[in-house]
Amino acid sequence: MKGWHRVLIGIAIVILGLSSSGCMRTIAAVLDIPAGKPGTKIKMNVMVPMRDGVRLATDLYMPFKDGQYPVVLTRIPYGTDGDMYKILGRYFARQGYIFIAQDVRGIENSEGDWYPLIYEIEDGKDTTEWIKKQPWYNGKIGMWGVSYFGYTQWETALDNPDVTCMCPTFTSGNMFQMVINGGALEYIMVEGWLDSMEAQVTDGEWKPDWETGYYNPPMRDAIPIDMDDIRQNPKKYTAIALLEHPGDLLGQAPGDFTPYYKTVSAPAFMISGWFDQFEQPQLDDFTAIRREGKGDARRSRLVVGPWTHGIPSNKDAEGSKLKGPRMFFQENLRWYDYWLKGIQNGVADDAPVKIFIMGENVWRDEQEWPLARTQYTNYYIHSDGTAARFPGGGGTLSLVAPEGDEPTDDYAYDPKNPMPTKGGTFQPFTGIPAGSFDQTEYMSRPDVLLYVTEPLKTGVEVTGRISVTLYASSSALDTDFTAMLIDVHPDGRHMYIQDGAIRARFREGYQTMKPLEPGKVYKYTIDLWSTSNYFLPGHRIALEISSSNYPQYNRNTNGGGIGGIQNIVVANQKIFHTKDYPTHITLPVIPR
Repeated sequence: MKGWHRVLIGIAIVILGLSSSGCMRTIAAVLDIPAGKPGTKIKMNVMVPMRDGVRLATDLYMPFKDGQYPVVLTRIPYGTDGDMYKILGRYFARQGYIFIAQDVRGIENSEGDWYPLIYEIEDGKDTTEWIKKQPWYNGKIGMWGVSYFGYTQWETALDNPDVTCMCPTFTSGNMFQMVINGGALEYIMVEGWLDSMEAQVTDGEWKPDWETGYYNPPMRDAIPIDMDDIRQNPKKYTAIALLEHPGDLLGQAPGDFTPYYKTVSAPAFMISGWFDQFEQPQLDDFTAIRREGKGDARRSRLVVGPWTHGIPSNKDAEGSKLKGPRMFFQENLRWYDYWLKGIQNGVADDAPVKIFIMGENVWRDEQEWPLARTQYTNYYIHSDGTAARFPGGGGTLSLVAPEGDEPTDDYAYDPKNPMPTKGGTFQPFTGIPAGSFDQTEYMSRPDVLLYVTEPLKTGVEVTGRISVTLYASSSALDTDFTAMLIDVHPDGRHMYIQDGAIRARFREGYQTMKPLEPGKVYKYTIDLWSTSNYFLPGHRIALEISSSNYPQYNRNTNGGGIGGIQNIVVANQKIFHTKDYPTHITLPVIPR
């Protein structure tokens, strides 16, 4: 979650950094936002006490004129001493807000021990209680932040009526859903981020391990994690070990927000990206808070653009690097002005959903998510057993279900030689960019199956959640299957749209691990999350099936929980597409 931070800092230096030269009017002109009134009072490192006596370093940026003002609060694990927060603080103060930036515990000047997630509910609540006692507080608290300090908004708003509104961007209250995909660990995110936080806290060097990432713990049923024990004894637990069994975290804050939407009363303005690591969890946040939230929380809004994790900017799709940042700053300010100042600025009349349709590269307002007019359409795979042969393989994709028997498509998955990650829906790191990239170079691998439609005579819009129903057998006791939706361009490029995975031991849910019976055909459901893409006429829709995508997902050793990560087994996989085993991808087609 820290990679976005470097991106935003760079943009801040170029655009917002002008403020250090007294150029706030220039910034306002660039971003098409009001410049506000000059003058800011700043109080750095005010030590705010928590219920257990730990004090958190808190910076206040206040309008120059004394008085009571609405508050915009952000709680951050990356340190608040940088220029970016000084710039943001002065900006919000000029708009008539008190901007409060707080280091979470164990970070920079805050006391206590750093440990991800576990203290944020109580510390957030204690911070709002402190704000309520201050003479400058006018009764309204908004929250702001991206990624982890979008997550701290959800945790602070849990059963907390003092949070008036929030703007969680590229984030979710459901960290669990973000880091686990079908039982497979989002290794690139977890390893990269945890290592970066360790380097920050210890002043060490960022050295993520991209060379191993194997998975083969013993089979066992879920055992709920004792969160109170972690809070009291954080050094007993490593964060990555807690993710070994997804069922251990189900239904528990701080990892799983599912039981708690009904306690939230703050309306949220959510910004997400089709290639963001939080994309599907954030879409689920939106539907849940609109359905279950208290009062005005059901008036939450959602914007989804063609963005990866970080500042909302995509020059290729939007035509300008500034369109996304302008929307980000403009819409956040409008949201605060409406909910915290009562300004009638049109927010009440805005559509609840705004999405970017890739392919056509246009924005469109919608009244709900998922779209009520969606037609869920099955595209079935077929082949003569040569889907692994590229180019010239016999894998096809069509609306016609198999009517009889067809040869299986077979391949061997070797954990020592996984399919490399190239683009995707995750946090980008140095050398491993996220987003839509051409997959053609990997289509000729013997462990990659490809199924494609005929060139489309008319365009097809796919907007919503995608799933693959897969019938497969394996020679292993445990293995993974992966699926990827691809837009094949007339020039031969195979452009990534979305992907997902299933870890076989979790095929029946996260509570119980079950080994495979080698050679037996099982039904798997692979969740590819959501997208909005218009497959243009002349393009082809394609489905890629394999068993790895590394380092996006950690790699299954196929050992079935026996022998640890040293037990690396080659798995022989068979993919079925017959009348009895009709493997298919279900696409959310929007009629036109």
